[in-house]
Amino acid sequence: MPEIESKGSNYRDEPWSDRNLSNYYVRAKEPFNAEAKLDGLVEHFVTPTERHFRRNHGPIPNISESDWSMSVEINTGSLPTATCGTRTVTFRDLSRLRQFEVVAVLECAGNRRDGLKAIKPVNGVIWGPGTASNSQWGGCRLRDVLVAAGVPADLCDPFYETQRHVEFAAYGEASDDIHYASSIPLDWVMNPLNMVLVATEMNGQRLLRDHGFPARIVAPGIIGARWVKWLKYIRVQDQESSCFYQQRDYKILPPMANGTNCEEFWPRFPALMELNIQSVICRPAPNEKLQVNKPYLARGYALSGGGRAVDRVEVSLDDGTTWDLAQVYCINAKNGSSISASSSSSSSSTDGGTNNSDISSDSSQRNWAARQWSWVLWSYQIESVPPNFTITCRAWDSGGNTQPSAAVWNYRGVMNNAVFRVHPQLVASKGSQL
Repeated sequence: MPEIESKGSNYRDEPWSDRNLSNYYVRAKEPFNAEAKLDGLVEHFVTPTERHFRRNHGPIPNISESDWSMSVEINTGSLPTATCGTRTVTFRDLSRLRQFEVVAVLECAGNRRDGLKAIKPVNGVIWGPGTASNSQWGGCRLRDVLVAAGVPADLCDPFYETQRHVEFAAYGEASDDIHYASSIPLDWVMNPLNMVLVATEMNGQRLLRDHGFPARIVAPGIIGARWVKWLKYIRVQDQESSCFYQQRDYKILPPMANGTNCEEFWPRFPALMELNIQSVICRPAPNEKLQVNKPYLARGYALSGGGRAVDRVEVSLDDGTTWDLAQVYCINAKNGSSISASSSSSSSSTDGGTNNSDISSDSSQRNWAARQWSWVLWSYQIESVPPNFTITCRAWDSGGNTQPSAAVWNYRGVMNNAVFRVHPQLVASKGSQL
């Protein structure tokens, strides 16, 4: 294992040249945390790397590809002694395994935390709705790394009769523990359909340092806190990670929990895993001015977790009294490299604001049985902007889940997925009155 020099808490070696600050709202400089501007997010189905949000818990490690390695450890007594132990894996070792690509949305569990802070104080970076991004990730399957290390490939093996976990730890410092670490259930990782990767590429290029170079976990359908960057070790074990970020963070605590009593609640509730159903209006922005009685194309994104598909997005112009279907643009599950569009709305625009040339409106191309890891983009044509209106959106997924009508507060400010509302600023068009 290489000795990676710590740069200390003064952040002297941050990758500022890779950060186009004009694309972001910077929420914290040290550690660097920045969310994407919403109008830029809906311009591309696959989020350009320079627009992808940045989430960090400490200084960014600076590790060369040639110096990097990680350990793969099997710490369980249920396998033969010869199988248990530690192996060192290099970048070259990863490249020798079969490579995969998956288009998957990464969402911070604190996305839309500002909506919960508006109810009462929360603990965490105050994010708006810009900490979700959709990228094409490339690398080898974590399953294949573990099988090469001796973990049984067959999920019917008696080894899987007991729940086990895979812990990931990162190089570098973290603000609340000796390093950043987290875990997910082993049986989820070993299911080949779940496409958990040890990723080395993002959008066809090597990962940037902010995004985990040289190697990171990509766990589609699961909250971003489990997508550990700058991998130092991967460990199969009989229990969850004991790290702060698994045990005392990223949990939905009950409403009586707060900063004075939260320690009694952390052990009693589970660590978050799957994303929940979510949708956001990206245009109009809250400060955007719309002309009354003029047409307007509203746009946004929607996503869900656990492989569930977003089956529709609904839009209301009367604060939820009545709803209409938006046009939805999604990955064609029969061919993950292409985009298709589906909708029951006949009045929506067909371009969706994406830069893809292979969009269609044939909803029959959607394979509802396939796992869906990508977000969807949506658009809704307002034929005539009404006076004094609120635009609201909500999504539904293939599990029958939808968004609650009001935000549910929790101390950590996570998983806010209330219906999304925008109260646009209105200006009178010629011949109209407000």
